[in-house]
Amino acid sequence: MLIDSHIHYDISGDVYKIKRALEITNTNKCILQSCIHRQKINQNFDLFYAKLMLGDLVYLNGALDSSLYFEEEKLKDMPNYIERMINCGMDGIKLLEGKPTARKRFPIPDFDDLKYEPTFKYLEDNQIPITWHMNDPEEFWSDELVPDWARRSGWFYGDGTYVNNISQYRQIENLLKRHPKLVITFAHFYFLSNDLEYLGKLFDTYPNIAVDITPGIELFTNLSANINNAKAFFNKYSNRIIYGTDISVDKWELNELNEEDAKTRKNLCHDFLSKERFTLIGNPDSLLGKDDLTINGLALDKEKIEEIEYKNILRRYKQNRKLNIKLILEEIKIHRKKLIEMSLDDSYLDKIEEAFINYEK
Repeated sequence: MLIDSHIHYDISGDVYKIKRALEITNTNKCILQSCIHRQKINQNFDLFYAKLMLGDLVYLNGALDSSLYFEEEKLKDMPNYIERMINCGMDGIKLLEGKPTARKRFPIPDFDDLKYEPTFKYLEDNQIPITWHMNDPEEFWSDELVPDWARRSGWFYGDGTYVNNISQYRQIENLLKRHPKLVITFAHFYFLSNDLEYLGKLFDTYPNIAVDITPGIELFTNLSANINNAKAFFNKYSNRIIYGTDISVDKWELNELNEEDAKTRKNLCHDFLSKERFTLIGNPDSLLGKDDLTINGLALDKEKIEEIEYKNILRRYKQNRKLNIKLILEEIKIHRKKLIEMSLDDSYLDKIEEAFINYEK
């Protein structure tokens, strides 16, 4: 059994390429992740469409309503929006809000700001699972250390115009002190592969937080360089670590699934968990790097690997919710109205709405 906790999709991509991604990586199911979006508000309806087409192959993590960020007094309405999305068939929530480019693109408050209090209280009270992209690799804030490929992607944050990563970690600690039972999976190992001691203290303090192992190549090179500590950490906290690849089927991939990159991501994650040592073949078209890398692996027991590769996900997602077609059609109308009020193009919803109308018939 293998469940990929972290795949991206929007309607610009071919929905059946999600199925293809699962086939070529020998994956049984996946969680699709929606993101806040400047042109669409978010990708939630793209995900509803994908589930309409693919059924129980996918779970859905919906994004927040990013339009509420632009009218601060409306942030108190976010819990109502989340509840409506859950009632439509979302299984959890995806927050891209901690990525520095998102903090720059949207007027997102600090996460320990009391403006967010109703949102996080609702998420904690209802034990809704969250996948949260918080920060990026620490070297992206250093002019000397940031990789060239990251700089070309617009991911150099050391010019003073982006949120500071240490500040964001502090905000999350303050948030967790107020809401210690939040069910959060921090994507990309919370970018703490170089500080397992701190991550372990967070695990020991907050019972419901976890991390996923979606690449970032720095995650694996950092852990490989300290493999004995990494083995001890994974064996101790195997119930708090979750498999995911960050495969993308959306417009950023020009409507295509990069099959070689998808296979590389799956193999990297699985080989790191299961082997003593392996070589990652470089690929200039992959964010994992153009150079071959020899990586020390964890060689975990089968039981530990099964926890990470699917059991921990099933513990957090206790049901695969069914779509409520009637409510989704009502939400499409609300979403169209918001897009028009914001002078944004609502035409991408046409195909989605038509599919749901025809399905209801």
